[in-house]
Amino acid sequence: MEQNNRKIIYISLIIFAVLLIATNLANYYFLGSRSISVGANNEPANIIRYEERSKRPIPGDREGAELIWETIDSIRDSYFYPVEVEDLIEGAVRGMIDQIGDPHVRFYDPEDLEEFLTETRGSYAGIGVRIIEANGYIVVFETFSGTPAERSGLSPGDRIMKADGVELTDQGLGHAVDLLRGPSDTTVDVVLQRPGADDPIEVTVGRAEIQVSTVFSEMLDDGLGYIKISSFDSNTGNEFSEQFMAMEQRGLGKGLILDLRNNPGGLVDQVVKVGEYLVPEGEIVRLVGRDDEVQRTYHSSAAKKPYPIIVLINEESASAAELLSGALQDRDAAILVGQTTYGKASVQQLENISGGNAIMLTVAKYFTPSGHDIDKYGIKPDFEVEMPEILRYFRYFHPGSLEPGDYGPDVEMLQMMLEQLGLTVEATGYFDEQTEQALASFQESVGIARTGVFNDRTWVELREALDIAARENDDQLNFAIEMIQKPGLQNVIGGSNN
Repeated sequence: MEQNNRKIIYISLIIFAVLLIATNLANYYFLGSRSISVGANNEPANIIRYEERSKRPIPGDREGAELIWETIDSIRDSYFYPVEVEDLIEGAVRGMIDQIGDPHVRFYDPEDLEEFLTETRGSYAGIGVRIIEANGYIVVFETFSGTPAERSGLSPGDRIMKADGVELTDQGLGHAVDLLRGPSDTTVDVVLQRPGADDPIEVTVGRAEIQVSTVFSEMLDDGLGYIKISSFDSNTGNEFSEQFMAMEQRGLGKGLILDLRNNPGGLVDQVVKVGEYLVPEGEIVRLVGRDDEVQRTYHSSAAKKPYPIIVLINEESASAAELLSGALQDRDAAILVGQTTYGKASVQQLENISGGNAIMLTVAKYFTPSGHDIDKYGIKPDFEVEMPEILRYFRYFHPGSLEPGDYGPDVEMLQMMLEQLGLTVEATGYFDEQTEQALASFQESVGIARTGVFNDRTWVELREALDIAARENDDQLNFAIEMIQKPGLQNVIGGSNN
């Protein structure tokens, strides 16, 4: 139960804290819904449609709707405190959405809709950082390579205290986003409090169009390729195509490891583009409506790869990531390693309604090529390999300051991190003397002040140390590397089926 609580806490941190400047107001759009299988503007109509409800006549009477208007009239005419009718109407709409009980069905007001569409485009005008809120402070979580933020020297752990003279502390992430974003070729003056520095730093940071990269690739060994896809946004297909083709030209004699762990999904058309390179000729996925009619089937014309493919999955692999994993497994094109996936196989459609609002509706499910409905069940790996919980969630840990005497899940996570690094500490959730000594030993080992108190500077160093440990102790990746180097593995994947 305690482990589940810790997991919920840090998944929530991912959902509600981490955001891309000018990309998303909060990552609950992205992770909380396990990513919505829709397209952005100009994407295929069968994936996402924009329709004005008010322009479409609906047959039949609406006597039931009188109840809504009678309630609104009663509140407006008799309620002691003044209430805006528009707020009542929006509340009624949100109540309908809640009544459906589908976590993927949502109401978007104009501001939320703009944020959602910005997210699906995969690019934005901003400074190029990911920020979180910790104890009221706006903290740089990550800077993106080649962006104005990186060129201006912003670093993880920096607290952004002001933007263009406006205080950001205790004002929320949305307030920070509004001030830091802006048109390309403009600038924003920020005041930073850097970990370990006594005085604030004033920096003028430019804004530019930032392309969010969702594909990372490298050669792990001669002939052994590794590609990680973090999500499927509007540019993922092109990114994958460029990197995969370059990798094939270098030679993949040993094989390919495709990492879809912690991938919450994204756009159906983009995962299909990836599937067209990896899935052997035939079906990739089918979309099925509520009357069990097949709305659309996507196919690949690719030849079966002459080298083995291993796909890494875990509990946070969802939606489009499951679509691709399921296709590769069903078509005997890859071996899946890791843990059972999240289990989201529903397709959402965005529809405009009056007032610049929109609603997201579940309109279909996708089925794997063999006809499996994985919704709520997920995809089971061919080889189950666990990963230490702390190595999955450590990058999203930033509780602010922790010191002796503190108690709770944040302290327990800190203790688990220190334990993962080989320090002697028991994960009790209480910041005791043993924890203080272990933390002080870590601080001394990385060359920072030995205080025994967890602060921003310690957070930066701890995260870097765990980044290294996560790669070295990645049991799932290491298992895949060992397996892919075994002779004859390609003969096991797919057998004689094509």
